[in-house]
Amino acid sequence: MTLNDIIRQFNSWPAKKKGALLAVVFLSLALMAGIMLWSQRIDYQVLYSNLSQEDAGQVVTKLKEVKIPYRVEGNAIYVPGNKVYELRLELAAQGIPQGGGIGFEIFDKTQIGVTEFVQRLNYVRALQGELTRTIQQLGEVERARVHIAVPEKTIFTEKEEKPTASVVVKLKSGRVLSQGQIGGIVHLVSSSVEGMNPQNVTVIDSMGNLLSKPTAGDTLADAKQNEYQKAVDKDYEGRLQSMLEGIVGRGKAIVRVATKIDFTQVERTEEKFDPDTIAVKSEQRSQEKSSGGQGGIPGVVSNQPNQQAAATGSASPSSQKQTESINYEVSRSVSKIIQPRGEVKSLSVAVLVDGTYKKEKEKSVYIPRPEADLKKYAEIVKAAIGYNKERGDQVIVENVAFESGIEEMPKEKTDFLKIALSLLKYLVPLAAVALLIFFVIKPLIETLKPTPVEMRPAAAETTVTAGPAEIEVEASTEQIMKDQVMELVKKDPRRAAAIIREWLAE
Repeated sequence: MTLNDIIRQFNSWPAKKKGALLAVVFLSLALMAGIMLWSQRIDYQVLYSNLSQEDAGQVVTKLKEVKIPYRVEGNAIYVPGNKVYELRLELAAQGIPQGGGIGFEIFDKTQIGVTEFVQRLNYVRALQGELTRTIQQLGEVERARVHIAVPEKTIFTEKEEKPTASVVVKLKSGRVLSQGQIGGIVHLVSSSVEGMNPQNVTVIDSMGNLLSKPTAGDTLADAKQNEYQKAVDKDYEGRLQSMLEGIVGRGKAIVRVATKIDFTQVERTEEKFDPDTIAVKSEQRSQEKSSGGQGGIPGVVSNQPNQQAAATGSASPSSQKQTESINYEVSRSVSKIIQPRGEVKSLSVAVLVDGTYKKEKEKSVYIPRPEADLKKYAEIVKAAIGYNKERGDQVIVENVAFESGIEEMPKEKTDFLKIALSLLKYLVPLAAVALLIFFVIKPLIETLKPTPVEMRPAAAETTVTAGPAEIEVEASTEQIMKDQVMELVKKDPRRAAAIIREWLAE
């Protein structure tokens, strides 16, 4: 078929058919152009997000210098995906982004003619920036800002004021700071500024809630005790939750544990005596002997002759004295007892267990669990926590109907969807081209071919003028078509045979 035949065929079509063909051609070209643009588009990925205005300006300036296309949407900067990691390494080598304010690099450049006030102000700015960068290293903190107020020094010590500081932190979604972390921030700031007390540091979040409690009664030890008690509660809850979900199913049990912990440390000294056991402590013996001599009692009488004779005739007897001392000691034991700090005084456990569900007429009917199962769960919980009735432990297991929630998609399905989406990027253009060929281009070519039976004006005129007007009105369309075919066969039998062969071949 030549170009003239195609033009003649196109001119013979009615206006509606011409418009439809032009619309199909236009849509086909638009689809092809869209597919080409979509396949050649740049895949942008996040380079940095949640940057400060100073850091974002430095990053954009650097991207303009190296002539890399970028896109800014909200608080995120996008660059081509194949340049993300290379740009991060290159910018990090140049100290970009700085991560919150100006640090001590402000003193890298020598400034001539700077007054003492400006120098002092720059030091405070640098200190604030360095503290901000350090606080932002915490995993829970998304952004931070530090303000330090350093009063002027005076020669009068009684009027000297202490420096103060305030810290504003913006936490990441779903994250919280523990009291230990808040205390760490307070001591970090106070230790970095000369003469600052921890009581003069205030920490708040982005919603204006006071996180630090610089009161006399709330010490760091109290905060640690609260964190320890929460950690104990979470540990019990996690173990019981995993154990019960293994029995009743995932998401079918809720466990809450409240522990009462005694943080008092008692030191007691005991001394015990055993009267049945006696030991010799000390033993002492002494012995004395004495014998009588001649003569009387000195004096005038004893010096007389008669008295001396009498004394000589009588002899005095000898004497002996023995002394023994033994000390006994009753056995005793001395013990020093220190009770452990953080002892669990009592446990209270509350467990909610979901029932089972049965579908009836496209509706889920709740079926409570038997009492025997609930008692069995209670016994399992008691054994897991080391239940002690004497210290006041409580365990309650109740059966309630949970609200139906959306289950999380398994990880395997998530990975499969990621792979499928990556493949669709290449399969969609191929499928669109195939559909364009089979459903647009091919029918269009078939439409441009000559029809098996051409409607000739002469034949139509002959048929119309052959009879009177009443016969033309009553003649059906089918009869007209038959007459035209018969006339075509009589005039050109070869062409009619060729048309029939084409029909049979199709």
